[in-house]
Amino acid sequence: MASAPAPSAPDRVQVWASQLAANDFPPVCAMTGQPVETWRKFRFSTPPPWAYALLALLFIGLLGLIIAASVMNAVSLKATGYLPLTRRSRQIIDLAVWLPVGLILGSFALITAVVIAAMANVDAADPNAGGVAGISVLVAAVLLTSGLILRLVVTPLVSIRGHVTIQPGYYDRLVEIRHVHPAFVAAVIQRQQARAAQYAPAQPPASIPLLPGSN
Repeated sequence: MASAPAPSAPDRVQVWASQLAANDFPPVCAMTGQPVETWRKFRFSTPPPWAYALLALLFIGLLGLIIAASVMNAVSLKATGYLPLTRRSRQIIDLAVWLPVGLILGSFALITAVVIAAMANVDAADPNAGGVAGISVLVAAVLLTSGLILRLVVTPLVSIRGHVTIQPGYYDRLVEIRHVHPAFVAAVIQRQQARAAQYAPAQPPASIPLLPGSN
């Protein structure tokens, strides 16, 4: 069986998807290394490399975005579970995740309102109607651009990330949790090593297998 690659930096750690789903983590904040105060649900999704070619569909507009997002979501490897955090860390992550979503949805709502108004011929006789529509489209474009920049650039820098893979010879998915505190990494590795030592003479439990190469 092939062994999983070792973590390449102290800000990431490998766990099984079943361990993530079972919330099997030490009480250490994944962002700050401080004692845990709360838990937050994370959904990690990793599309195959070829799926990124679908981003070319963005050039056809909203329909292309919907198609690309739907297909990439369907073919991605996924892992879901809760990670320990402080309340402040959870607030920061929530803001980094939901602010871009709000801006993008706001841009779609504004464009939809402009289209509906145009189809209904609202204020067609008003000489300022064209200017208002143009400003609305410009504002929508700014909101959409800002939301996409925040989502694609800022959110990955602030929030916890995860890369999901399947290792040959193993039925479970392997999740590399990235952008976490070294104290959290050390605590998770310590727990994994203790579990490996505990189950070394016997078969590992079916629910949470040991990491490749840990026994």
